[in-house]
Amino acid sequence: WFLFVGTQNIQSGNYDDARDRALMVRYLEQHVAVVLEQTQAQTNFPKLNDACHADMHTLVKFLRKRISCTCLDEKYEEVKSIAKIGICSNLQCNLPNRMTERCNTMYCSRCRCVAYCSRECQKADWKTHKRC
Repeated sequence: WFLFVGTQNIQSGNYDDARDRALMVRYLEQHVAVVLEQTQAQTNFPKLNDACHADMHTLVKFLRKRISCTCLDEKYEEVKSIAKIGICSNLQCNLPNRMTERCNTMYCSRCRCVAYCSRECQKADWKTHKRC
């Protein structure tokens, strides 16, 4: 249901609601992996955060991969050139809304769950994150 409604939201231009539906799908996928299938040790909250703030490229790709029809193929062709956006995990990051191109983000080599826009942000967040 969330995939169906999210796809309809994309097609009607209601991207905020589509993000909400994608977030619910991502949460349910994480819940199933952790609780039911036990293929993950814990919920990956950065993935949930990414779904919550997904750019158009990521949002359309996420929904398109999970539906059996081709109704988002045309929209994907429109948005695939848009740079994917990542969010810096350092709450004190100076970037607007802590957003940067995902290709520029660096993940914690220990847990691979948090991303930073720069080495400086990673160092600044170390006291908070070192318990990973």
